[in-house]
Amino acid sequence: MKKFISLRTKILISYTVVFTLFFLCLYWWSYRSSMKRSLERLTNNLKQVAIASSQQIDTEELKQLFQEGKANEEGSSDDPRYKSQLQWMEKINQLHPNIFLFTFTHPNISQLSPTDKTEIIYLVDVWRGKNPQKSVDFLESAPATSYHLQTLAEGATVYRNFYKDKWGSWITYYAPIKDSSGQIIAGIGADMQTEEINEIQKDIRERFLSFFVISYPIFFCSIIGLSHFLTTRLGKLQKYAQAVGEGNYQPDIDISDTNFMFSVFRDERMVLSKALREMAGKIKQREDLLNGIFNQVAVGIAIHDVDYRLEIVNNTLCKLLDYSENELRQQSGYFFIHPEDTVSTQEYLREICFSTNLNPTSVEKRIITKKGEVKWLEITTTIIGEREKQCFVTIFQDVTKRRFMETKLIEAANTDFLTKLPNRAYFMATLENLLQEAKNTPHQLFALLLVDLDNFKTINDSLGHLAGDKFLIDIAYSLRRCLSSSHMVARLGGDEFAILLDSITKVEDAIAVAEKIQVEISSPFYIHNQEFFTTCSIGIVLSHNQTTNSPYLRAEDLFRDADIAMYQVKNKGKGDYQVFGREMYDDFIRRLQLQNDLRKSIEKDNLIIYYQPIIDLKTGKITSIESLVRWQHPELGFLNPNKFLPIAEQSGLMISLGKLVLNKACNQLKQWQEANLIPENVCINVNVSEQQFEQGNILQQIKDVLNKTQISPHNLRIEITESIIAHQIQNITKILSEIKKLGVKIAIDDFGTGYSSLARLRNFPLNQIKIDKAFVKPLNTHPKNIKFLQGIITLCHNLELNVVCEGIETETQLEILQKLNCNYGQGYLFSKPLSQEEFSLWIMNQI
Repeated sequence: MKKFISLRTKILISYTVVFTLFFLCLYWWSYRSSMKRSLERLTNNLKQVAIASSQQIDTEELKQLFQEGKANEEGSSDDPRYKSQLQWMEKINQLHPNIFLFTFTHPNISQLSPTDKTEIIYLVDVWRGKNPQKSVDFLESAPATSYHLQTLAEGATVYRNFYKDKWGSWITYYAPIKDSSGQIIAGIGADMQTEEINEIQKDIRERFLSFFVISYPIFFCSIIGLSHFLTTRLGKLQKYAQAVGEGNYQPDIDISDTNFMFSVFRDERMVLSKALREMAGKIKQREDLLNGIFNQVAVGIAIHDVDYRLEIVNNTLCKLLDYSENELRQQSGYFFIHPEDTVSTQEYLREICFSTNLNPTSVEKRIITKKGEVKWLEITTTIIGEREKQCFVTIFQDVTKRRFMETKLIEAANTDFLTKLPNRAYFMATLENLLQEAKNTPHQLFALLLVDLDNFKTINDSLGHLAGDKFLIDIAYSLRRCLSSSHMVARLGGDEFAILLDSITKVEDAIAVAEKIQVEISSPFYIHNQEFFTTCSIGIVLSHNQTTNSPYLRAEDLFRDADIAMYQVKNKGKGDYQVFGREMYDDFIRRLQLQNDLRKSIEKDNLIIYYQPIIDLKTGKITSIESLVRWQHPELGFLNPNKFLPIAEQSGLMISLGKLVLNKACNQLKQWQEANLIPENVCINVNVSEQQFEQGNILQQIKDVLNKTQISPHNLRIEITESIIAHQIQNITKILSEIKKLGVKIAIDDFGTGYSSLARLRNFPLNQIKIDKAFVKPLNTHPKNIKFLQGIITLCHNLELNVVCEGIETETQLEILQKLNCNYGQGYLFSKPLSQEEFSLWIMNQI
């Protein structure tokens, strides 16, 4: 055990530092308290003099002096009243030599405010008789401070702390002077020079410093004497403690000194002696306790040499391996390590031996118990001792259950919770691995199939999400039946699935699987005892890129091209498959370029609105105008809606496009109304898409355009498709009701081409039904067509809905519709869609 530093030095230094700091703090606190009390006494005295003087002064004499007195050339006054006031102040100064009085006033005290910027007038200053150079002149004006104004305006007694002026540094108390009626007529100031205060404070400092210089040496000598007394009496205790620290628990040192001066310290030495003698027994008890802990701890522990030969093992490790302690001791620890993990365990121990990292690292290895059971153990090895006496301590912790749970969690993270198929993340990882393998085997061919269910949203919305989930589970089961065990099917999300066909020989193999899936999916599904049919659109892409004539390198590129092929099927009518090819890619690029051009045209407001009239079939007059968007492409020329509207719907541009058409059509109607080209009751019809209802806040858009253009809400009619109602967009009825409350009219466009029925339409706030031209065109071919259309018109009238028939092109069609009491008509018979200029001329020709 290392020798102690001199106890005397410790006590001397510690006592000196502690008591010196304490003494200094006490000195500083006493000094600051004395300074504070002296300043408080001075300011209180100053305040009492100011208040007493304001009450004792001859107020009538002071008032007359201010009103009638005149200053002489010396700055004083020859007025007897001035001298009387000065003599009175000098008497006060004789009683209080450090206090100097002066008076001041203002011509309009009654109208003063503490915030005014004005001047005061000095009257009498006691310095005039003592030192005229420090005195203000009689009736001298000076800028008023806030202290002067508070005294004169509010009658407050105000303290002004440590300030400087041209005569010196001061502290001042201001007090109001009131006449017999209580009115403030002037103020009095009681000054004290700060030099006086500084002298007092200097005297206090010198006294305290003298006290400290005298008392500190006495205090320091006391500390030295106390430390010497304590250290000489505790020397034996120090030696006894050193002996115990070196392992001698019964040293030959007498610590029972009966001559020790203070019995309290003698008692403490006896207690310490007894404690030291008991220490050896306690150490033995602790060794027994540590052995108990070593054998009862919940982890296995082994102490071994560098060759992994076990020297000491605890009971937990024996139970973990199903071996006894004798069977394990002197055995190599490698004999119970799993053969597949033996080499890696040897490398781990080798790294521990040569590592400079003091923090132990852990590895997880498999072991084989005596009963043949395989377990996972977390192994952590630490080196203890110097190099000559090194030993290795290894801790073994059973992590078999944790490894099992981790495996389950990994499976859950890679599995779709609904269908129990692999999810997108796992599928993408598998595809990436397959692409890496394909780099080494360039002739290997595999295929990716992207499967998207057709019209699943309709099924999900009409039957509810629970039924939709059951439907997806059945679809997943059907897809599994179509594949072999080496193929993989995964759910990407929603109603989209992906299939990976590895090791195929030709594209026909992928097509055969796609056709098998089409047959399987087209079979009826039963949900809640109801029979349902669906189809799917499948995009197929091979691992060999058809556009670059080289293998794919990234999974994203495979998915992109499979998606292109799948949407090609969607655009052609769904329910089929398509293999991705060069032409399809070129078409995709063209559509992508057209989408970008459309986005720019919308942003630059380059789209054109055409207008087609809707005619009252009884009067032949125009009743409304439908706005139809057209696009003058800079390279492709004039484009009809069927060329670019599907692109707008797929890319999300329909919201901004619809907003643009709504604004331009309403602005144009306002211009025609202002030019008196159309009657005030003529409406402008604007088509509103499903995306505008879902995401575009259509209600607010209509409010904004009505407010901006100032057209009447009755002059606006929005046209919606049956799909908006059929898909049951959230809150559709509420939104349409709010629109109708504004006064805006609502029509169903192209009725008969969607999924709705007249019985269902009565639940919505509609004003008008526009029957698709497909029902108008065959009117003159068969009587049954006329009766069918007549039934629709009659039902609409019964529901109090006006009817517009689209696509009227012949006089015969017009005559039939008039006989069927159709309200309105639209078609080339009246006018084709016209540009704004052409439509303006058409209107003028109708007048």
